[in-house]
Formats: sequence, structure tokens, C-alpha cells
Amino acid sequence: MPKRRNVLKSADKLFVILEHLKSNGAKTVTELSNELDMPKSTVQVYLNTLYDNQFVAKSNGGYEIGLRFLEFGMYSLWNEPIFPQVKSKVEELADSTGELAACFVEEQGEAIYVYGTEGERSIRTDLSVGDRSPLHCTASGKAILAHLPEDRIQWIVEEHGLEAKTENTITDSDELLDELAEIRDRGYAISNQESVEGMRAVAAPVLLDSTVAGSVSLAGPANRFVDERFEDEIPETVTGVANELELKLTYSQSGI
Repeated sequence: MPKRRNVLKSADKLFVILEHLKSNGAKTVTELSNELDMPKSTVQVYLNTLYDNQFVAKSNGGYEIGLRFLEFGMYSLWNEPIFPQVKSKVEELADSTGELAACFVEEQGEAIYVYGTEGERSIRTDLSVGDRSPLHCTASGKAILAHLPEDRIQWIVEEHGLEAKTENTITDSDELLDELAEIRDRGYAISNQESVEGMRAVAAPVLLDSTVAGSVSLAGPANRFVDERFEDEIPETVTGVANELELKLTYSQSGI
């Protein structure tokens, strides 16, 4: 977990309530008070504020996350430079391979799931748009991490650490730096069951004016991501999609 800084405690409590509603569904004032160990009067004031601003809605005597967040979420998503161009290419990647294709961007040292779709043979995941994951243990994250400035890489490692998700996760900073150098040389990253047991992935960075805008990845079960398919075929396909996205982004910004 990132280190906590000085925060406005009242705002912090507001987000604690919202996170609880997001994770647990609709709750009454009494339930929130008991589960979050807050006075009922305090919980009610926060909920009144959120309700009046349309960030929570009433549901069967309780409160749940309101649809106003959809407005903010869509604004954030469409404001991400890579998103308007990525949807169709990710869908094509999933259709042509039958596997799980996705796009990630980096924010505050984490990989953010921007868009993804499942091919006909892909394994279902519980990923949702906006989900966050560490950069060091996924192909998509490492593809981004490899193209960040050295001082930012160092900050991310110090801030978030190198938690072991599986026995294959890289947890040594020197080993990670060596792998990031290899990724820059070959143009793509791989994850060999480093985030989820039994899953492998290949990801390529999407670069715009030498700055990484995000990454495109293809993931699937380890028994299908093997031999020439894992070492040559999939990397070539994924890097090809990333290159096409780079061209689209370049042309969209230049107005050509």
C-alpha cells in the first residue's frame, strides 16, 4: 500500500463510506455505523451530503452508489488519450486470437484497466473498467513500467513495493530493472504466471512521442500460451496492434 500522507479526515471518511458501499452494496445508516464504527449521526450527515449531490441513491431503506459517478467515470475514460482509439483494436485482437485482450494505462504508479474484451476461448476474469493492479507483476504493467523515466520507476518501486502475487513474481528490484531493460530491447513484455497461477500474457507499450500512453495485452491459460505461439506468434500480433494504435494516436493529434 502507498504511504499515507496528510489528508482531510472528513473527506477521507466520505471515501471510506463510498468504498464500503461499492464493495458491499446498499446499506442502511445503522449498518454503515456498525460496520464502519462511526456514529449514526455522522454517517447520516455524510449520506445526506452525498444524496443531495446525487452521488448516492436510496434503495429499499438503504443507500447505494449513485449513477452520477457514471458521468464522472465516462468523462475520465474519454479524457484518456488512448481510449477513443483502443476499443476497436482490442476487440479485433480478441476476435482474431480467441483470447482475453485488454488495454491498461498508468496512474499513481498502478496499472488501470481501461478496456478489455473476451475472445471465444478466453477465460473469464473479474476485471472491471477502472480496476487497479501492480505494475511489476503483469505483462501490461511491465510494458508500461519499462518506458517510464528512471526516477519514476524508482519512486513506484519504493511507493508500492514488489509484492509476491505468485511464486513467479519478481520481488527483487535489481532483477526487475534487468527485465525492464530486456523489455525495451525486444519491444514487448511477458508474464509467466507472475500475477495469477496458470495464466500467461504478452503486452506491448503504446508510445506517443517517446512517452508511454498505455499498453495492449493478450492473456490466456498457460497450456495454450506455449512454444512458438507464446514466443513468436502472440508477441508479433500484440506489437502489431500497439504499432497501429501509435499511428492512430499520432495522426489524431496531428490532424492528418
